[in-house]
Amino acid sequence: MKNIGFIGLGNMGKGMSINLSQKGLNVIGYDINPNAYDDLQNYNINIAKNINDVTNKSDIIITMLPDGPIVKKVWSEIINYSNPGKYIIDCSTIDVKTSRHVQMQAKEKGLLTLDAPVSGGVIGADQGTLTFMVGGKSQIYDEMKFLFEIMGKNSILCGEEGSGQSAKICNNMLLASTMIAVGESFNLGKNLGLDSNKLFEVISTSTGSCWAVNSYCPIKGVGPISPADKDYEGGFATALMYKDLGLAVDAAEETVSNIEYGFQTYKKYKRVTENKKGNLDFSNIINE
Repeated sequence: MKNIGFIGLGNMGKGMSINLSQKGLNVIGYDINPNAYDDLQNYNINIAKNINDVTNKSDIIITMLPDGPIVKKVWSEIINYSNPGKYIIDCSTIDVKTSRHVQMQAKEKGLLTLDAPVSGGVIGADQGTLTFMVGGKSQIYDEMKFLFEIMGKNSILCGEEGSGQSAKICNNMLLASTMIAVGESFNLGKNLGLDSNKLFEVISTSTGSCWAVNSYCPIKGVGPISPADKDYEGGFATALMYKDLGLAVDAAEETVSNIEYGFQTYKKYKRVTENKKGNLDFSNIINE
């Protein structure tokens, strides 16, 4: 039986670790916030004392952390405590530069690494339907693919180290921009006297079809159940989308890429977050 260390048991890590434990894997969990363990008491997840404890007891370590500096700090400890041959997978969404840096440090000690940020949100984490965008060596990916199949429904090897992070920030920039356009389309339809449900039927089966409409429609009472039906509570926080868009803006500056619409999207999410609505789901952007 593989021993899986899981560091970061927040909204995303909680569901991911539970899914691993329910497939008979021995999961050793750790989070700096002791309250993170409250929802795990009824599952077969062993609680570690600290990062050293996780590292010593695990064959594979998965990290799901808030940002690059924290990943850098945690990986530094993991690397320090690890022996050659251990696998480390980072599922956080961070900047490409940091992702490549920590993986290069790990490789120098003979550790096997992947960056594997996810798409699908808290619902996907809980239901095991995430999509993993993976960067790293194909052999390591093949050996770790069974974990992605437990925690999600899709995994794509995008290239070498850092490629998963690159794919993630491109995907989220498109999603964030699309959500704004979806809101504008439904608002125009409403002002033209269209029934929103009828407009949904048209868009979801026509050339305007997209995930932001079909699976996550931001209009209350339209399409499948989404955060819009819960006053935009839960889901993927606007502040987190703003953080991801910041990564895209930084990457564009580093690579001298033109992301005119992406930058306008970034500024709008920045404004909403600073207006203390960052806790609401990112689809609430259509109301701003």
